[in-house]
Amino acid sequence: MIAGLIATALRLRWFVLVIVAVIALAGVYAFQRQPIDAYPDISAQMVQVITVYPGRAPEEVERQVTIPIEIAMRTVPKVETIRSRTIFGLSVVQLIFEEGTESYWARARVQENLAAVELPEGAAAELGPLATAYGEVYRYELASDGTHNLMELRELNDWVVIPRLLRVPGVAEVSNFGGLEKQFAVTFRPADLDRFGLTLKDVIEAIQSNNASAGGSVLPRGSMSFVIRGSGSIQSLRDIENTYVKSVSGTPIYLRDIAAVDLDHLTPSGIFSKDFHDEGVEGIVLLRKGENPSRVLEGVNAAVEELNSSILLPGVRVAPFYDRQYLVDATLHTVSHSVLLGITLVVLVLLLFLGRPAMAALVALTIPFSLLFALILMFVTDIPIGLLSVGAIDFGIIVDGAVIMAEHIARRLGEAQQRGDHRPVPRFVLSAALEIERPVFFSVLIIMVAYLPLLSLTSIEGLLFRPMALTMVFALLGSLLFALFVVPVLASIVFRHGYSEWENPLLALARPLYRRVLQGLLACRWLVLAAVICAVAAVVVKLIPRLGIEFLPYMNEGVIWVRANFPEGTSLRQSSAYGRRIREIVLEFPDVRFISVQAGRNDSGTDPSPPQPTGDHDWPPAAGTMDTIPHQAAIGGGHRPTLAR
Repeated sequence: MIAGLIATALRLRWFVLVIVAVIALAGVYAFQRQPIDAYPDISAQMVQVITVYPGRAPEEVERQVTIPIEIAMRTVPKVETIRSRTIFGLSVVQLIFEEGTESYWARARVQENLAAVELPEGAAAELGPLATAYGEVYRYELASDGTHNLMELRELNDWVVIPRLLRVPGVAEVSNFGGLEKQFAVTFRPADLDRFGLTLKDVIEAIQSNNASAGGSVLPRGSMSFVIRGSGSIQSLRDIENTYVKSVSGTPIYLRDIAAVDLDHLTPSGIFSKDFHDEGVEGIVLLRKGENPSRVLEGVNAAVEELNSSILLPGVRVAPFYDRQYLVDATLHTVSHSVLLGITLVVLVLLLFLGRPAMAALVALTIPFSLLFALILMFVTDIPIGLLSVGAIDFGIIVDGAVIMAEHIARRLGEAQQRGDHRPVPRFVLSAALEIERPVFFSVLIIMVAYLPLLSLTSIEGLLFRPMALTMVFALLGSLLFALFVVPVLASIVFRHGYSEWENPLLALARPLYRRVLQGLLACRWLVLAAVICAVAAVVVKLIPRLGIEFLPYMNEGVIWVRANFPEGTSLRQSSAYGRRIREIVLEFPDVRFISVQAGRNDSGTDPSPPQPTGDHDWPPAAGTMDTIPHQAAIGGGHRPTLAR
């Protein structure tokens, strides 16, 4: 069958070239729309149930929130593991689903079971963002010139910056870290409560009943109609102060008569510091699972530019200090460098041994064709471009089939020219291709089969190595098609006037030496076999145990992480004070560009870290978080101000 296809390809040479051009264009199209990331996402399919229960002790949250949710989640299908963590005022239940479970299907099943859980009053449960543990792609600080306090910055982040960033396609969540959340504080005067015979319950009910609006009907009046409504929602401090509570002896008692109303803030759950600023407001952008980081970050940067140019208040700007785009660009640069270097080396080696630029170019075209062919199949199978997919392609293996096919065709054409045979070149090309097509096909097929065991891996190993194995198989398939069908077609066009072989003088000089060495090795072949076995045994016993072992390739973003655990009971403010001392020491080094410090947890609950350690921390980090410890510092050094995971 392959012989018939090769013959057909040579008859329809220009049609084959059109197909090659279409595949190349489709590969470019796939490349432009393919996600590019440094590492494959090896996180399991996870759904989080985050419940905020303010002011409650961990034991109470565990008993009233965590345990009921865990019991309800036991009937969710395809769940492999249920984990939970409970701290002061927060419960996080994490469900790990079977590999291959669709994200929205899993979230829908969890939401159905969560609706049946009866939670105590004041507890609010919601699903965590549709992100993974590798979803953190952007961090920024709300920088101020000193004219705005932490409460104003936090309000600006909650109501202006975060809503704008959430509009960027592909953003799953934007979490706030640090700042002071504004609230209205009512401070009662016990003496006045006793004087008017009021209780706290009376006052609370009065505030709640007065904070409401009512709708009426429509009042027609001639050619006009008016909507009737009663507006009672509290809008300001004055509205709270003027809240009617009770009538005593015909005298109305208002809230201002028994309490003081002021602006205040909630107790912060985390403190963010950077460089010489003790407290600030930080935003953490999480990528939705499966999205293209480059496109999302492009939209995020455009939104930040819009915020800084026209939306934010004077004296305030969004100052990013971590952008994964740098790592994505570095990955793309590495992959591009690897491809160009592979093509260059192949061309140089072919020029050295074959001596004909046309032959070298003919074989070198295998690399871009195989890559573009692999990109098409990667796009179809949702495999992102990265160091462990395209970057793992072995170009020496890719060009093997094309080298064998092209060299054999060239040799047949050279022999025909030496004999003076003037038959049409396509006939010699077809004859040579048919002689070598079986060895080429089976040699490449054996290499492809060698990668198939990697496809049987499961769990994290499968998520890590399956994309690499599939990408290599796709590229080998493209190289096989190119060697069997495209190389003969191109050879019949490029060498339409024949081909004269050229032998490298160095090879001619080395051939007698190689003959003598080979004869000597064959004469004592059993001794050679024993030496090879001893060498392999020595490598296995002595060398391999001394080699380092890494699960992932090392990627240096120029940062250092410092994690500090303090004694149990250390307050959030004290932890932040320790962080100040760490910042002062680190900033003394001239190589450090910046340092950011986090104490506590973010406000969304995706990072369930208490203000101090309460035991070991083997529980895995939540989606989009960087760790689960109470105090962490990121030091940006070297030549780039970036922040790494």
